[in-house]
Amino acid sequence: MGPLDDLDDVARALHGVLTDRRRGMCAKGSVTEPSLLYGPSASQAGIEAAVRGAAERAGREGAVLVLALIGHGSTAGQNSSLYLMATDSRADEIATAVNVGELLNQVLETPGLPGVLALVDACHAGGAIPDLRSVDGGVRQGAARLSMLMSVGAAQTAYKMAFSRAAVQVLDEGVSGAGEFLHPRTLLDAVRNLAPEQDARRVEYDGVQPGGRLWLSRNVAHPARPGPLLGPLAGEALEHALVPVGPVAALRAPVADAEALERLRTVLREETISAGTVESAWALRVVDGLLDGLRTIDLLSAWPGRPLTSQRLRRALWSAAGRCTARLPDSSGSELLRDAVEYLRLRAPRVEELDRPGSRTAPLAAFVATLAAEDDIAEADPRLIAWARDVGAEVELGDAFEAMRRRGSEMRLRLVVVMHSAVADEWPETLEAWLLDRGEKYAQAEFECRPARADVEKCLAGVVRWASLQAQRVGVRLRRVEIAASASLLLRWRPEEAYFGERLGVAHDVVLRWSERLCPPDHLWWINERARDKLEVMSKYESGRAPVDWLGEHETSQGQEAQLGERLGNGVYGRAIALEHRPQRLVQVMEVLLAYAPIVFWPESEGCLPRAFQDSLDKFWHLLPAEFSEAYRRHWGQWTQADMDGREHLARWRTVWHDTEWLDFCDWFGQFNTARGNSA
Repeated sequence: MGPLDDLDDVARALHGVLTDRRRGMCAKGSVTEPSLLYGPSASQAGIEAAVRGAAERAGREGAVLVLALIGHGSTAGQNSSLYLMATDSRADEIATAVNVGELLNQVLETPGLPGVLALVDACHAGGAIPDLRSVDGGVRQGAARLSMLMSVGAAQTAYKMAFSRAAVQVLDEGVSGAGEFLHPRTLLDAVRNLAPEQDARRVEYDGVQPGGRLWLSRNVAHPARPGPLLGPLAGEALEHALVPVGPVAALRAPVADAEALERLRTVLREETISAGTVESAWALRVVDGLLDGLRTIDLLSAWPGRPLTSQRLRRALWSAAGRCTARLPDSSGSELLRDAVEYLRLRAPRVEELDRPGSRTAPLAAFVATLAAEDDIAEADPRLIAWARDVGAEVELGDAFEAMRRRGSEMRLRLVVVMHSAVADEWPETLEAWLLDRGEKYAQAEFECRPARADVEKCLAGVVRWASLQAQRVGVRLRRVEIAASASLLLRWRPEEAYFGERLGVAHDVVLRWSERLCPPDHLWWINERARDKLEVMSKYESGRAPVDWLGEHETSQGQEAQLGERLGNGVYGRAIALEHRPQRLVQVMEVLLAYAPIVFWPESEGCLPRAFQDSLDKFWHLLPAEFSEAYRRHWGQWTQADMDGREHLARWRTVWHDTEWLDFCDWFGQFNTARGNSA
């Protein structure tokens, strides 16, 4: 039928991408069993023997067979079957050509062969479809998969191997946004765009429940997966899960890619169905979690929003982890992306507990929803919906968005109570109340009281009542109360225990602030700016340890206040500060510390354990300062064994906490007071 220009070059190019370890990952042939035939070796007998031999080797290995046939195609009269012309075929003798459909029927009966991917580029390529009814009723009863891509229909003519050339280009360049692997449908769509003159076709046959979709090549346009396939946490979880299952050969193979993990899942599912043991069910659940993690990493690697940073990932991790007590990952960059996903899927819901209530994908959904909300990505975004469907988290994703809306409502209002100190830092005669709505002033009032603790607490109850009535008009509940007072009052008073039928801290998160930051004296004009700088540094901590500097007794003993102030002024302590003990002159020490440190911790009494508290800070840092209120609430009740997770140590310590929200209020308050003074 005449030579095809560049046939050998096109064949070599397609063979090259299919056997490339970064792309097609097919095993290369040998001298005796070549994987590429062209020229004299591509005789009828040579083609048929090579295809059958490759199918047998694939069956023994449990590997998918990839078959590409390029050349002249012919049909016999009314018979639409495709005959591929070999080098020794004669145009007028159909028996000398390769009957592709019949050859594929034979290949699909190969024992152990899980599937066949076939690309056919020839005139009448659509006639290569095997008799699938005979496959279904054959020796294996259809126990194989087939995916075929054909350049044209059975009655059409191919054009200059345009299909194969386009396929090489797609496999070489990849398809943006198509995921880690190129599946036949993706390749078909891309080839159609590159070669619109060819009416390409696709046929799929799934004779068994597949462990995963057939794919033709890795997608080189897909962002590289950060680090190895599995991180330390996932690798350890998989190893522990497989040990009790038994010495199944398929379980001992290294998991180097997602496809291998899919095959492992298939083996475990069959083991679970046949044996029904708790061990196999546990292992299957772990592998399901790993696959969910890989799908999530794929989504985040091609994130449709703003670029992901370590700080963004860490904030989302803190939010999604909630009150999980397992230590959070301390990596950064691409490793943090992987480690955060594995932590949230495997550790936050404790996947090893088969009878644990609740959803195992809920933390992942909260993680994705948090990042999406930051970028104003809609809940109904098709990419989020597709991800949620793939990991079985459709409802969980909706719950996560709903929980964020609820939290936004709960934290919408902040009540700031400013206690202007009287002489010698005694109890105040006036409480100034500010109700802030999303950081903006909503209402303000002043309340007079007698300068005594009982009267101040009674007045504070009236302030909270006033703010609660204001909150009802907004349609939300008041949750957070911030008390700004002098160092002396902050050290000897626990406002969350103020009683008016119930303790203030039962239904409110109470945060202590140092009132001096509202209108700093001239010699401390810089303290709020330096506090912002230190908070920025602290927000980037990556070591897994809370960003806290500890001061011992020798640094805070009587007479050391001047030296301590000098070290602070020299920038020796650039983070939060915690005291290992209660100094005798605690008020004087605290006044020095509060000017330099945005966050200060001190023990409520002697005997508190600094090391135990430090461990609690490491564990719960992402939940502070609100978690102090939760710890106090538990302390007022009856501690159970389940509560003994570190919060019992938080409950015995105190803190003054200044965050950027408070510093913003201080800046506004200073401007307001200046304007008020000028008006007066």
